[in-house]
Amino acid sequence: MRTAAVCVLIVGFVCGVFACGAVVLGSRAAGAAERPLVLEKSGAERKLPERILGASAEPLIEYLINDTRKVAALKEMDLAFVRFPGGSQSNYYNWRTGLLEMQVTPQSSAYTRFWAGVLPKIAAAHPQGILIQDYTKFARQIGAEIVFVPNLETSSVAEQVEWFRKMKADGAVPRYIELGNEFWIAMMFDPDVLKRWPDAPTTMKVMKEYAEALRPFLPPGARVAVQAAGSEYWVRPNPVHPMGRRLRQWDADLAPAPWFDAVTIHPYPGMDNIMGTQGATKGWRQPEEAPKMFKALLAHCDQGIDRVVEDVARHVPGKEIWVTEWNTRGADYHETAEPTAAMRVQLESRTALAMLRHPEVTMSLWFTMNFSSNNLTGAFLPDGQEGFQPKPPVLALRWFNEAANGGATFQRFVEAGGQRVPGGGALSESYLEVEAALFRLPGRTTLIIQNCSPEARAFTLPASIHPGAPASVETLAAPELTASGPFAPAAQPAGAGAELKLPPYSLTRVIWKQPA
Repeated sequence: MRTAAVCVLIVGFVCGVFACGAVVLGSRAAGAAERPLVLEKSGAERKLPERILGASAEPLIEYLINDTRKVAALKEMDLAFVRFPGGSQSNYYNWRTGLLEMQVTPQSSAYTRFWAGVLPKIAAAHPQGILIQDYTKFARQIGAEIVFVPNLETSSVAEQVEWFRKMKADGAVPRYIELGNEFWIAMMFDPDVLKRWPDAPTTMKVMKEYAEALRPFLPPGARVAVQAAGSEYWVRPNPVHPMGRRLRQWDADLAPAPWFDAVTIHPYPGMDNIMGTQGATKGWRQPEEAPKMFKALLAHCDQGIDRVVEDVARHVPGKEIWVTEWNTRGADYHETAEPTAAMRVQLESRTALAMLRHPEVTMSLWFTMNFSSNNLTGAFLPDGQEGFQPKPPVLALRWFNEAANGGATFQRFVEAGGQRVPGGGALSESYLEVEAALFRLPGRTTLIIQNCSPEARAFTLPASIHPGAPASVETLAAPELTASGPFAPAAQPAGAGAELKLPPYSLTRVIWKQPA
């Protein structure tokens, strides 16, 4: 689950084909109403991993893996990864029963007590539990691989070895192993949990013990990840609060070692921390305040991702970075803190673009693909035909999944002459109003352009990307950021060299299906 959200509350193309040199995409004669957009290449084209973008799909939190309608909707999302058993629940998962078990004492933290209150509901909803064999079948149905989180907190090394032995016999051992979930918060300063995970060095020793015992059961090419706190994303320098100091120290103590391949981070934004004020989230629904907070959060989703990835990479050079949880829905679950769908299309698109800039990031899982009727946390809506359709921010994620997964190449583009816009928050972060990415797969080329400015743009499709007409052009736009109603993508007719309209606060996807 989204344990980091609770933590946040506290701490709050081209010359030729991709040739080098001056690279420009698009031009337009002056005199039209929309401002002309020219894109230029930023950085080198690179090959992405075969699998990179996925999401959590929580089988213990809702009736999910046996619902054919939900399975069909998730298959359409083109997810590279899903995660099992989940987040914090992984630390209390009994593989024999498929349910959670935990002890509560008089000194237990509020967060421990919260989870203890959830356990009976999970048991009532899933009396037979959810086993890895069940989830493996589900993952294969939707075409995803599992990021597996063994129980390092309440299960012994010997018991986890037995689990892996059983999984190996069943042909169900995943290739991606995440050693526990968010030990850096130690269940929000629960005294009993802190004894197990007092600091990063002690935690790494425990992780290594489990990793070495489990390694004989892992399939060829398996990857193992430890945990970074990712404190640079949300903790200011010289923090006063003990949790902030703990997270900072945790990351400072990280060091590379040959027995692990990757480190995990969970970048969730916290509006109070970003704005530097208490109660800042109360202004989301106020017309005069919402644009200010949107800019600050957008800057954080952009430059904040750069900063945390670069910081973690400095501490563990040569290691992959797995973002096994992220979301941009705001500081917490309260309705006053919830950005609108219009905002979240922009925020989540920019976060995805920011992650794709960094070769160190080899995995990204959005939290979470659930079907809750709650407007704050639900990812899908009924489609009126006994199925489900993704909400606009989730549809934007699907566009990125379809473009990036499968071993695509990635090329970042920015607006020629574009100036960074200050976010105006306490963290001195900024963003570019227009970013784009070009993805190439055999038989398909995809260009995604994000215009997160209040000004419409016009962009002419250059023949240097693809000489033919696009198979499709779709724009997902909501010019009124504070609008809370649903909205859908609109198709644009486009031939070879056509001029595209890029409305304010929009995401446009262009697909060519013939080989360039």
